Amino acid sequence: MRVTAEELISPPRGESAVASLNFTTTDASSPLEAWRSLLVCLFDSLLPGASPSGPFKANLVVHHFGTFLLCHSVVDGGRYRRTPARLAHDDIDHIVVSCLQRGAVTLARPAARKLLPGDVAVLDLSAPVVFGVKSAEAMHLILPRTLLPTTVAPAQPAGGRILAGDAAMGILIRKCLEALCEAAPTLSPGEVLALGASVPDLLASCLGSIVAIKPTEARGNLGRRLRRHIEENLHRKDLSPSTLTRDLGVSRSQLYRQFGTGVETYIRRRRLRRCLLVLCDPRYADRRIGDIAYDMGFTDEAHFSRLFRQAFGLSPRAARSAARLGQGPELRKIVPPEGASFAHWVTGLGAG
Repeated sequence: MRVTAEELISPPRGESAVASLNFTTTDASSPLEAWRSLLVCLFDSLLPGASPSGPFKANLVVHHFGTFLLCHSVVDGGRYRRTPARLAHDDIDHIVVSCLQRGAVTLARPAARKLLPGDVAVLDLSAPVVFGVKSAEAMHLILPRTLLPTTVAPAQPAGGRILAGDAAMGILIRKCLEALCEAAPTLSPGEVLALGASVPDLLASCLGSIVAIKPTEARGNLGRRLRRHIEENLHRKDLSPSTLTRDLGVSRSQLYRQFGTGVETYIRRRRLRRCLLVLCDPRYADRRIGDIAYDMGFTDEAHFSRLFRQAFGLSPRAARSAARLGQGPELRKIVPPEGASFAHWVTGLGAG
């Protein structure tokens, strides 16, 4: 049986609200091709020089936290890359934070660097990347650039960064990823949403003072600039196609080519998703729902409530209450559903 990204199997969830995917090459007739097919949404894979049906093992478990993917991988080896030619037509705009647990990983680009177990690598998938893997186990957190501040993830691609495993911030990130992997099977829907809102903030705090190991050439990308600008200006009441064309100096035709569902629809989805995360975040439990809506650019609380119910199937007040009380059935429709492929999960990050 050939296993592909579309044939990922969801393991038993029990009471967990985290949608999960479990990929293995164990039953694949062509394990090398199965692994390459799974990762093609992220990397071009140059796998070990063996026959396609020869001995090769790889496993990947992925947990979807709404705003980011948490992955645990075990793989025999291979060489993986994102080349300038691929980046020219690839719209993936994510940051990957990886912690090596055992084995060997060697970065060749953006700079030659060998990772030791415990080290944390921060890679910008909008910049060229080349690395090799040998008998490695690692944890990875994949999140869209727009969830991190520009000081950590600038609008233009940045070079890779490394935290030594014995450095304070490296230890914090490693322990955070380990705790997330351990807790994922038992999290409630409210906890998933709360972590989806707070973990990017924790990462930003840990990554803020890291120096890039090598600068990379800036690559202009209108879609990236637009999404970053929208994310940073969701609070503006006047955020619209007209202000976007003015602020970024682009034509309306250029603007609309970037958003297949329409600019206004994209802005509204991002505002509603941000409001959902705030409503379900215990740090903001005492904030008025109307104030949250106004802070995200909505001018009428009743209209906001109608839009919220249309998007998520329950009222803002019900979503907050369900998250606080851990009521799974009410919130399960908001947590990303199972059944989609890994590629769909990756490309859907940050889309609303």
